[in-house]
Amino acid sequence: MKLSVILVVSREQQPVLRQALASLLASAAPFPFEVIVVDNAAADFESKLAPFLERIRVVRNPENLGFTRGNNRGAAVAVGEFLLFLNSDTRVFADTLARLVAFAEEHPDAGAVGPLVLNDDRSLQLSYGRPLSLFSEFWQKAVAAPLARRRRPEGLQVRQVGWVSGCCLLTRAAYFPGGRVFDEHIFLYFDDSELCARLRSQGRAVYFHPGARMVHLGGASVSSMPARTAVEYRRSQLHVYRKHLPAWQLKVLKLYLWLKFRWKLLRSRNSEERSAAEQILALLKNFPSD
Repeated sequence: MKLSVILVVSREQQPVLRQALASLLASAAPFPFEVIVVDNAAADFESKLAPFLERIRVVRNPENLGFTRGNNRGAAVAVGEFLLFLNSDTRVFADTLARLVAFAEEHPDAGAVGPLVLNDDRSLQLSYGRPLSLFSEFWQKAVAAPLARRRRPEGLQVRQVGWVSGCCLLTRAAYFPGGRVFDEHIFLYFDDSELCARLRSQGRAVYFHPGARMVHLGGASVSSMPARTAVEYRRSQLHVYRKHLPAWQLKVLKLYLWLKFRWKLLRSRNSEERSAAEQILALLKNFPSD
């Protein structure tokens, strides 16, 4: 088997998930591929997947194990030479799978390959960036993301980057015996940055390949639980900084987050925002700096 495509399903709306699977199963790939859907204790799972059950493999989890553990469970049973991790709020084009695999085969140094990611209106969605650091995070939010909204996707070129988005990420199964692809200390967010940092530390390249395209709606699976996702975002950010960056960067990040969420706790009148701020401040208090 050339390719295994892995999707983790938790809180997606039924139409969103069905569009993702329909586009995937309609792919014009010149090689056999399997689709593995990991059920992260999704509500009405069977009804969501009813039209596709005969064409996919299903891995059932008794509870929501999070994005990383869910994907790893899918990778552990995959038989493909390549693994493609795909968010369930995406739509691939007919040639997306073929282009990603062909590029990886032409670049044996590739540890991860990510495509051109588009919003639903076909505008550019920023899906790659510089290696993770305090500076690169500031650059991405203050400069790169605003510029991306004005860039024409047609002008982008293949390039080596620091990370590519986990909404659609291709890698080789041989790199991960036993299927332990993602860091399971991460429940949600920064999983792609951490994986790409680990691959780069092993001497493998991370490529952005705009010749392959896909659409990502973004946030469809987490929009119903904003407080939980805010806390998990910061928990994952702190973990990845501690794992991959110098200690001083983690200390600066912790100080910045303390000031930011202390101010939010003092100023906000929204109960959900205040709850998230309280949880993040408690996280910061107990999170080690070394």
